[in-house]
Amino acid sequence: MTLGLQLAIRGDLEKYLKAKEQRLTGAVRDGVNAATDLGKRRLRMATRSAGLGGRLEKTWRGNVYPRRGKPTLQPAGLIFSKAPQIMRAFSEGKPIRSPSAGGFLAIPTEFAPRTGKGGKRGPMRMEEFLEEYGTDSLRVIPAAGGRRFYAIADKGFRRSRGKRAASRKTSKSKRARIGDEQLLMYVLVKQVRLGVRINISHIIAVLERQFPKLASERIGRALSEAA
Repeated sequence: MTLGLQLAIRGDLEKYLKAKEQRLTGAVRDGVNAATDLGKRRLRMATRSAGLGGRLEKTWRGNVYPRRGKPTLQPAGLIFSKAPQIMRAFSEGKPIRSPSAGGFLAIPTEFAPRTGKGGKRGPMRMEEFLEEYGTDSLRVIPAAGGRRFYAIADKGFRRSRGKRAASRKTSKSKRARIGDEQLLMYVLVKQVRLGVRINISHIIAVLERQFPKLASERIGRALSEAA
């Protein structure tokens, strides 16, 4: 008979069982924490290996519930991305379509002006371009076959009546040259299909197989310490 059981028989059973339960619930939560963190790290690694960049990599997050550590034998781990549509596109290979019925996706080219500040700078969306430089700043023409269209600035985007002149950071000679050229700003397509770059389902399947071991190791250690 162990000392712990002797103390329980002498009248400390409730205290003894409560201590056991606390250790057990803590161990189960530790196991869920470990599995959640492992899954998040593997998804971030897969995103980086797919060449999708550090910003998308860091969109993977993980939480364990209840959030405030309330004792429970049924904690839950949630792994999610703050860019779910992008991750779904790269993991399922499904086509991306315009959200408006019959609409087109406007894909910016290297000539599209950039907007934003610091690390968040990116190509200006077509609607932003038209608002900034005027609705007459682009001419849309169909490509051969009619399955895509090109949005061209006939004289760069300096002909705009919008809020600002183009490319203040460039030299005067370069601004003049841009103003005289036709520039392809956007390619308009009905949809784009991205190849599968991240096998999320495989990572989840591996994690499900590893979770029982992660949890049982911590449970066994907690029970042995409480004996």
